[in-house]
Amino acid sequence: MLRRYLLKMLFSLFFLLLFTVRYVDLSFSLALATHPLVMGWEGTGIPVQEIELEGWKKIDQQYNNATQLKKIGTELEKKLKLKLAAPPVTEDELDFSYVNFAGELGEKNQAIITLQSIKVEANTAETFCGLLINLDSVLDLEETLSLLDRACQPVVGAIPLTITLGGILPGRISEGEAYNLMKSVFRRLQVAESHGLLEQGYGRWGGYSALLEGSPVMNINGKKVNVEFGYRYIAEDDLTYLALSTPVLSGLYW
Repeated sequence: MLRRYLLKMLFSLFFLLLFTVRYVDLSFSLALATHPLVMGWEGTGIPVQEIELEGWKKIDQQYNNATQLKKIGTELEKKLKLKLAAPPVTEDELDFSYVNFAGELGEKNQAIITLQSIKVEANTAETFCGLLINLDSVLDLEETLSLLDRACQPVVGAIPLTITLGGILPGRISEGEAYNLMKSVFRRLQVAESHGLLEQGYGRWGGYSALLEGSPVMNINGKKVNVEFGYRYIAEDDLTYLALSTPVLSGLYW
């Protein structure tokens, strides 16, 4: 029992590590991108240095062992034309199993497919599918979203995705500068009303944009939200990190 518990904890930490990897690249022109989130980001006036797609979905209420999970993952791998960096990583216990596929999507984009199944109680179980994509360029965003939709639909169904763009400014910006950046971004996204919080070295705002019609909509404090903008100053780095996400920013960082 102790061994299974430790394995579950180790996997959970491993999964969080995989799903929080940051990827940086500066070699593209924003003007050529078409996704509304990229259009909004142009309001910051700085290059995008991170493009991340993340999704997590329950796909079954039955328990699947590692062999069954690997079969599902292999279907996704083939449909995505994922170039594996190494053989899939698997674990199979009495009440917990998982499989991870990691590789290259296209020329430079990095992708991870994770499938996990857990027996919750004696007669109940849950199986999940997770995706993490780090793009080399915003020019790949629309094509990758289309590819994910075509690949996932016949295998596990549509997976709601969080799209996050990130960038960095040297030093510490003032609260007023951060607020003005948010207003510029939201103006481009035609957000009529924004709400959030602003503290010393940190801010996070949410709103609703009709331009992001295909994105999931969250209900936060009785308000519709499908886009969030945030900034955080890290004194150790002496850098200010900016992020724009739909539908909401990751709770791990913001």
